[in-house]
This record gives sequence, C-alpha cells and structure tokens, in this order.
Amino acid sequence: MRMNSKPLLRHALTTLLLVLSFAELRAAEEAAENDWQIDNATLTVVPSFQQLADGAWRERRPRSGNTFLEVRGTLKVAGDGSFGPHRLATAGLLAGAGEVPIAAELLAVGVNVGTCRYLRAPIGAGNEFSAKLDDDREIAILREHSDNGPLLLRTHAHSVELCMVFELPEAPPPSLRWSFAQRTMPLSVSAATSSNAATQTTTAASDSGLEASSAAPAASFSVPPPWRRAISSPLLWSALALAALALLGSVALQRWWRRRRLAIAARSDCHSESSSALDIPRVSAAHQPKNFASVEPEGGAGQLQFLGAMAALRLGDWEQANALFGEAIAVGLTPTFEAGAWSLRGETMLNDHDLVGATNCYLRALSCPGVTAEAALPAASQLAAIYRQLRLRRDAQKMEALRALINPFADDLGPQQLALIARLVKELKHKRRTRMLARLIP
Repeated sequence: MRMNSKPLLRHALTTLLLVLSFAELRAAEEAAENDWQIDNATLTVVPSFQQLADGAWRERRPRSGNTFLEVRGTLKVAGDGSFGPHRLATAGLLAGAGEVPIAAELLAVGVNVGTCRYLRAPIGAGNEFSAKLDDDREIAILREHSDNGPLLLRTHAHSVELCMVFELPEAPPPSLRWSFAQRTMPLSVSAATSSNAATQTTTAASDSGLEASSAAPAASFSVPPPWRRAISSPLLWSALALAALALLGSVALQRWWRRRRLAIAARSDCHSESSSALDIPRVSAAHQPKNFASVEPEGGAGQLQFLGAMAALRLGDWEQANALFGEAIAVGLTPTFEAGAWSLRGETMLNDHDLVGATNCYLRALSCPGVTAEAALPAASQLAAIYRQLRLRRDAQKMEALRALINPFADDLGPQQLALIARLVKELKHKRRTRMLARLIP
C-alpha cells in the first residue's frame, strides 16, 4: 500500500513552527526576566572598607601610595529579580570616553546596608559565598568550574544597592565610567564621609538589622555634689596614680618578655634544634611588609643548591630539601631568592613535623628585605593557621591581614594541611605540659 507523504510533511512543518514560536516566546520571557540596569552610580574615594573574613568584619586599608575607589549603584532587575551569574572580571573603570580600562584592581564586591559591606571570595570550585538580605533578597559570589576559575556574581532581588571597591596605584582621573557585564554607566563623584561617629552609628544600625534613626540632642552633663567631693578627694587621685604605675609596669614587663622570646627565636636560626625550646615566636612589625619585590632572574652563588632543594621538595624528601635550602642560604642567594628559600624551608620543616622551626622560617622569610608576594603569601597563610590553632588571635589576625593585602581572593589552606597543623599544635602543647611537670617534680 502506497503511503501519502503530504499529510506527514504538513504535520512536521506545523510541529516545527509551534516549537520555533514556543522557543521565541520563551527567549522573549527570559530576556524580559534578565533585563537589568544600574542607576544612580556614584564614585567615592574612601580610606578603608569592611570585608567579611572568617566570620568577622575586618577593616582593610590601601597599600602605601595607593587609593581606594568605592563605586555604588542601584541594581534594578526585571522579572523574578534573578541577576547573573556574571563574571567579575568584566568589572572595571574607564577614563573619559575611552574603552580601555584603567589600571584599577577589583578588591571586593558587596551591598549597601547603611554602609557598604563586602563579601570575601569563595574557596574552591562549586562553592559560593552568599549573604541574605531583608525581603528574601540575596547576593552571592561563586566559582563554577575549578579552584582557579573565574569569580561570578549572582543576585536575587528586584532592587539592591551594589558596591565595588577598586584599588588604584595612583590618583584617579578626573572623569570615570563604571563598566560591568558589557554595560557602561557614568559615575558622579560623591563626597566621602568624614565623621567617624556617623559611620559607627550607621554600622551599628546595619549590624542589628535596624535603620539608623536621628539621634536626640545631647543633654548637658552635670556632676552631682557627691561626685564633686569624690573627685576632689586626694585618696582617689593616689589610687589612680598607683593604677597608672601598675599599668605601665605591666606593659614594660610584657614588652621585655616579648623581646626576650624573639631574641631566643632569632638565635635558634630556624634549625630543627629550635623544637627543643618549645617556644613559638610571635609576630612583630618586621614581619608585616607593606611592599613586595619582583623575583630576580638569577639566584646567586647558592642557586645550584636551591634548585636541588626544589627537586627534593617535589619528591617529598623533607630532610634533604631542608639541608639543601640551608646550604643555599649559607653559600649566598640574591635577596628575593633568599626570601623564597626561607619560605620553602618552612614548608619542608612543617611537613617534617617541626612546628617551631617552620614558624621561625616563615617569619624569617617575611622579614627579608627582598621578600616577594610569591614567598610572603604561603608564609602568611601557614602562620595564620598556626597562630589560630594556638589561640594567639592577635598574631593570627595580623597574618590574615597580610594575606588579604597580598591577595584578597587567595584560597585558604586545604583540609589535610589544617589537620597536620592541628596535630602538631596538639603535640607541642603535650610537650610543654611534660616539660612543666618535669620542672615541678624532681
């Protein structure tokens, strides 16, 4: 029996037209949902900004000679309010009518909740760092493909005031435009807030989730008669003088004790014998560099030993790598290679279970005059984890601030490295308790 092909062809064409019309309708709906714009874009020169790191808001300041530029704009999204994800690498500043971005580095992205608060970049692929706002609004920074993949921005809100901070190595041009996600917005210059009290009031209000209200006029302060008699009492002033002397004495004693511990750590010279002292060195101003050198092309007289140590390090021969790094430093290295040798020697000693020696080496690398960002970043990351495990919060915060200064989007240490540091800290505390008992019990 012969089959008529005309009805089949007609049905096929009808189905194809329906599919194409549905696809066009769906594309039009998605285009309407994804339509967005940024209004009221402003530019402000700010002395610092607050960024979320390790569950706390931390203040970041520009490097010496650099400038922080904060741009704000009201992001309005049509449809269901879904925006992105868009690559943050497309964000930049354009000077005048030019289309080439100026040398402005994007440091952080956040939202305005009374004052601009900024999120930190997520660690690893498939992770995201998100913040819930009021009225079911949300902002998130995420990575999709790999640990070193591009950072993406996604929001879910019909309207949100977006904030970005850029760092410039020089003074900003007189006229700037803001580019993001293949769109360009003009920027109007806004005066920076100069009142610290107003900033603190706004910050407190944003932390509590309440809007800042106008403060009532301050009442005049008057001292009641009993307080006048107490203030005029010689006994009160004598007690205050004694308290001030005790405070000064405790501060002087603390500084002397710290200098003594640093001198002991310096004499140990980061060798494995330093583990017998069981004293972790502390962070000083010399271990917090502000500027970093560029890696030199030559390593100096000890370059051959340095390369041999690198080969042993890759093979996991920690003892051989440690010895060769020490030999390279003794023979002589150029300043940048010497800083790298101390940092890598700290890695070998940490893997060889010498926590105190590794800490000395990392601090020695940070105090080198030729320290590079490549040597300082791993040293600061390892030291931040070590001090955090030892509950030396002030030292850990200094190293976290140094790591954020070098690279605010740097990844944290992996779980295996953190587990190794936690185990070594536990062993060190056990050795300290054993030493104290040995001293008490003859």
